[in-house]
Amino acid sequence: MRVHPILRLLAACTLLFSASAQAFGPHGHQTVGGIADQLLAGSPTAKSVRSLLGSNLQLAAVWADCAKGVGQVKAGAPLAYDGSGPYPECDYYENPASQAAMEAFVKRNAKSCYSNSSDESCRHKSYHYTDISPLREAYAPGLAGSSDHDIVHAVNACIRVLQGQDAPAPFNIRSKKEALRLLAHYLGDLHQPLHVVSAYLDPAGQPFDPDQPGLDPKRVAKASTKGGNLILDRSSKLHGLWDSIPGPLAVKLLAGEGASAARLLPATPGPLDGWAQSWASDTLQAGKPALSALSFKAQTPDGRWPASHGPSYSRERSELQRAQIIKAGARLAELLRALLP
Repeated sequence: MRVHPILRLLAACTLLFSASAQAFGPHGHQTVGGIADQLLAGSPTAKSVRSLLGSNLQLAAVWADCAKGVGQVKAGAPLAYDGSGPYPECDYYENPASQAAMEAFVKRNAKSCYSNSSDESCRHKSYHYTDISPLREAYAPGLAGSSDHDIVHAVNACIRVLQGQDAPAPFNIRSKKEALRLLAHYLGDLHQPLHVVSAYLDPAGQPFDPDQPGLDPKRVAKASTKGGNLILDRSSKLHGLWDSIPGPLAVKLLAGEGASAARLLPATPGPLDGWAQSWASDTLQAGKPALSALSFKAQTPDGRWPASHGPSYSRERSELQRAQIIKAGARLAELLRALLP
């Protein structure tokens, strides 16, 4: 018998609480989806969500990451789900029909996805982020780290499909069900600070402005820390630390604290097609302390920048993660009310 996902998540978080609150990955997305489920409970929108997905948003929120389990043994080999999944939470999708759906999505949105392929080739992975310099005040197309297939454009592509339109190139989203699965995940990514803001550093570890006129794109690429994936906090990737949330935090947010706080957030102003860019700009501003609180050392021979910070950094990270998860859950529910009234 399959354990209800909320009970499984709460049980896992309780164990983590007693084990020094180690962080974990996909549960952040599940918490965003769970908050949105609670906000929409009993509404016509919730019925539409259930009708499209056959599940709730909490389960759907990990689908886009589970699709990263589709790949190739080597360049040129057939794309296939490897049967293990990036996370234990992917077991819900490890059946023939769901695996075929993930494989079909990746094949439509990637040229190749072997182990060392770039995000430009394995393009669906680039739908999860944009890398805007903390020197900027707002997200805008054309800035270094943005692209026509970044997280902002990915959210807008999903919106268009849920409105009954075709997804714009280069996105290839075939159905409203697929769009909703993706959107449930992308709203979480759009609010994770290091999926939006990225430090650019020179070899000495000094800030580098990637939007200076006339810069060689190769020089910009060498300065990018790729959303903190090339920044080391001791032995851990900074990006991974921000992707993860403490178990006790997930317990509190899913037990009602998240939905209660989300109900207090103001509605997003302006037209629907500008919401994703507005939210990215908000995350950029909120996420700047994640980088400004760090001191960087010179780049290591393997292309990484060691970083250090004060003793309050972990607590401040947890507080910002809480705020961003609540925003993401609130805005996912708000967006779905507008799209699926």
